[in-house]
Amino acid sequence: MKTLIISDVHLTHRFDEKKFIFLKYLLSSVDQVILNGDFWDGYRTTFDLFLNSQWNQLFPLLRAKKTVYLYGNHDQQKFSDKRVSQFSFIQKENHKIKTKDVTYHIEHGHLLCPSIDLIYPLSKKSLFYINFFFQKIEHILTILRSPHNILLKHENAKIKRCLSSVQFPYWYICGHTHYAELDMKNKFANSGSIQFGQATYLIIDSSGISLQSNWY
Repeated sequence: MKTLIISDVHLTHRFDEKKFIFLKYLLSSVDQVILNGDFWDGYRTTFDLFLNSQWNQLFPLLRAKKTVYLYGNHDQQKFSDKRVSQFSFIQKENHKIKTKDVTYHIEHGHLLCPSIDLIYPLSKKSLFYINFFFQKIEHILTILRSPHNILLKHENAKIKRCLSSVQFPYWYICGHTHYAELDMKNKFANSGSIQFGQATYLIIDSSGISLQSNWY
């Protein structure tokens, strides 16, 4: 059984053919899919526009893979409705995968590491412009392959400190920070994101957990 975990894909109503081709290939290569939050972006589009966009060509494939859809901060449950079943088989806030020796707890990560949109009561218009600004900055830095990830890595460290303080008993797998990381010592993994031509994601199979990275 080969399980793919992706997060922070941030799809909108705007279609990107290169990204579509990559996602279709990636989804086709595994047995099961877990969408770990921010699959679509409710700060940049509406659920109706997203559902009716060309991204819906992925929906039959996601359904065929018995996809588990976990809500994030950009695709909160209140932003959508029962039509999430068009692209997922199960919807929830967190999920566990149990193997013979390991339990993996999977959730987006925004509850342990709240971002500005969850801390302050901002209007949807304000969230749109804030999100637009940070997306542009991240896009430029990703293209330049800048070492800006040191700031994002700090957010992962905050999550790990929270987990350590409560002696979290399982592997903890998240997204949210956009910083891909596999920390075997602390049983922590972050799937990163699939944006701006760069894709990072996690695979769980009989060999354990691994972090993959590609450009598309």
